[in-house]
Amino acid sequence: MRIKKSELRIEKFTLLGINIICYTNDLEDNEVVELTNDEFNLDFDVFVKSEDERYFKIIIRLVNYDKILPEAGYGIDVSGEFLFKFDNKEELSEDKKQLLMSRSALPMAIAHIRSVIASTTSNFSLGSYYVPSIDLNHLFKAKRDSIEVENEMEIEGDVPNSLL
Repeated sequence: MRIKKSELRIEKFTLLGINIICYTNDLEDNEVVELTNDEFNLDFDVFVKSEDERYFKIIIRLVNYDKILPEAGYGIDVSGEFLFKFDNKEELSEDKKQLLMSRSALPMAIAHIRSVIASTTSNFSLGSYYVPSIDLNHLFKAKRDSIEVENEMEIEGDVPNSLL
């Protein structure tokens, strides 16, 4: 099957912060642990450049702990910034751009953060940790519910875009 090149591409990724703690206090030597801490908080914001609408950025943060975990596993806090570009902005409708932002760009950003976590944790004694699959519909609803007056806020010349 022949693939079609997307109108969207990642121009730049910047890792803003990473803190991964490997808890092994309660483990016996050579004990295998099932890493199933599925309680993650994921937050994201989307900003469209007001001077050039071909570009937008997504800032994403993924955290799986609010407190110290007493049992074996990982404490993870990772954030990153992604700069995206529409290749054919003039030819894209607003609906198509919104669809690409929400259904392509955000999943790409999440996948990239997931790979950073898996790659980094592969160096720890517990081995690679793979962030569980994410229900995007639930994520969008939770984000929509948490937004109050974001559409009127301006940060460094960027205009927020809630994707919703």
